[in-house]
Amino acid sequence: MPAELIVALAALVLVLAALAFVVGLWTGHRRLRGRMEELHGRVASLHGDVGTLPDRMARLSGQVEALDGQVSEIVEAPLIARAMVHPRRVALVLNPIKAEADSVRQRVAAAVRQSGLPELEVYETTVEDPGQQMARDAVAGGADVVIAAGGDGTVRFVAEELAGTDTTLGVIPLGTGNLLARNLKFPLEDLDACVNTALHGTARQIDSIDIKVETTDGTTVRNTFLVIAGAGMDAEVMGDTRDDLKVKAGWLAYGEAGMRHLPGSRKEISVSLDGGAPQRRKVRSVMVANCGELTAGMDFVPEARFDDGLLDVVMLSPRHVGDWIRIAAKTLTKSRHKIPVMETHQATRCRVVLHEPMAAQLDGDAIGEVRSIDARVRPDSLRILVPASDVPDSAAAPTMKPESVPEEHV
Repeated sequence: MPAELIVALAALVLVLAALAFVVGLWTGHRRLRGRMEELHGRVASLHGDVGTLPDRMARLSGQVEALDGQVSEIVEAPLIARAMVHPRRVALVLNPIKAEADSVRQRVAAAVRQSGLPELEVYETTVEDPGQQMARDAVAGGADVVIAAGGDGTVRFVAEELAGTDTTLGVIPLGTGNLLARNLKFPLEDLDACVNTALHGTARQIDSIDIKVETTDGTTVRNTFLVIAGAGMDAEVMGDTRDDLKVKAGWLAYGEAGMRHLPGSRKEISVSLDGGAPQRRKVRSVMVANCGELTAGMDFVPEARFDDGLLDVVMLSPRHVGDWIRIAAKTLTKSRHKIPVMETHQATRCRVVLHEPMAAQLDGDAIGEVRSIDARVRPDSLRILVPASDVPDSAAAPTMKPESVPEEHV
């Protein structure tokens, strides 16, 4: 093959190779340019998304808040339903001798009108009947909320008729001790707030205590109480507190009577818890409590709760002033430390036989001397309107030890 032809073929091959390289380079450039344009578009789109991110976050935050509100409504629905009782008819059982009785009558009537309810029915207590028949009449008249306006005694007699029924108890505390309202955290210094609670408070179930006492003439008397019942010095103080001093000094009047009754001797009793064997004790006072707070914020029985299905039995056996000081120190400091002169137990039933008659009291009302006390709890038996609050149940009841009183305390 001539050399010229070989050179020509070689040149042609080189030209074709160069042409293929150029074509490949051009094609790759176009592809690269296309991908660069696509990437630029994505970057531009991402930039736009970033620009709208604050608005999208704001919308998302609004959706989260709306969802949170819906969840809160679901969670709080039982509480709201419980709090919004919506009474159909309200009755007021009023102790007319209380200083603010007329004001309470007017305020409750006005609040009932503003709520669009039927006209308020008012029943006044008397010396002969502190509220039982009035409560019966109120329920018979169709009231689904009966408000007791007075002291702990008025509240107790009304509650006795309402316990175990569907009728709700409202409370406007007008007494000296107001122990029920105090334990349920009522705003004692704000009458309007108490009126509002009595009509539109949170409805909750609390325990009541059925009690049967035997009087000195052998008569058996049955009652219901909500706060505390007792025999001994506590009842002596309640029965001997001067009414004129209560008007002037309020709950401090009980302190004056208490100082006068500090001296005294212990008396023998037998105590049986939940049907157990009777245990003998010598005491100045034996009390059965449904709640623990006394006047001045003293938590006398820290374990006591309104809704634990238990009653709390307290036996005080001081022999001298020093023992009273120990009891006072334990109460004021809210100490859980046990002391031998202050014995406490929990049970569902308590029977106390007094070996000699002792003065007794129910929710601060003296009922004379008795020979025995038999109390048992009625769990969740009373529906009552209270300020919104939570009261935890007590711990499980400890067992009463069968041993008798130590020698030094006999």
